[in-house]
Amino acid sequence: MTATIPDSKHLATANSLAWISPDSFQDRFELQAGAGGGPLARFAIGGLAFPSATVAADEHRLLLTLKGVGNRQVAITDLSTGTVLADFEWHRLGREGTLRLVEGGQLTWRRTSRWHQTFAFADRFGNLLLHLHSDGRAELEPLLGSRGDLVLLLALGWFLLLSSGIAAPPKPFARQ
Repeated sequence: MTATIPDSKHLATANSLAWISPDSFQDRFELQAGAGGGPLARFAIGGLAFPSATVAADEHRLLLTLKGVGNRQVAITDLSTGTVLADFEWHRLGREGTLRLVEGGQLTWRRTSRWHQTFAFADRFGNLLLHLHSDGRAELEPLLGSRGDLVLLLALGWFLLLSSGIAAPPKPFARQ
C-alpha cells in the first residue's frame, strides 16, 4: 500500500473519507476525501502465505502483516528500520481487538452496531477516534491526532476488514 497523507489543512476539513477501488482486477484501493482532488492514500493488499499490506506516508513506510495461529494478530513494522511499532490482537475474531503501541498507548477496535458492519477505534477511555464501515467509508472524530495516526488507523482498519472477510466491495473509481 502506498499512501500520501493530506496536510493539516485538508485534515481539518475532511472528516469523511472513503476507500474506493480504482482497479477491480487487483486488490488496490485509494482513500478519497470527498469530490475532486487526488487520492490521500493508496492501498494494495498482497502476500502469499499471510496477507500483508504496505503503507507509505511522507518518509515513513509501514508493513502490516497477519501472524499467529489463525491469523489472530497483526504486526505493524517500520520498513526503514525493521522496528515493530504496534501489534493488534483480535479478542473476538471479526468483532473486537486491541491495538498496542510499542511506545505506549492502547486503542480498542470494536463493532459498533449489531445490525450494521460498522467498526470504530476508541482510546482507553472509550473516546471514539474514527468509524469505518464495511464498504470503506470512514468518519473521523475531532480527537484524532496526527496525520501518521490517521493513516495507521485507516489502513489497519481497512486491512482488518479485508483480511477477516467483512469488507464489502467499495464503489468503483469514477474516471474523469
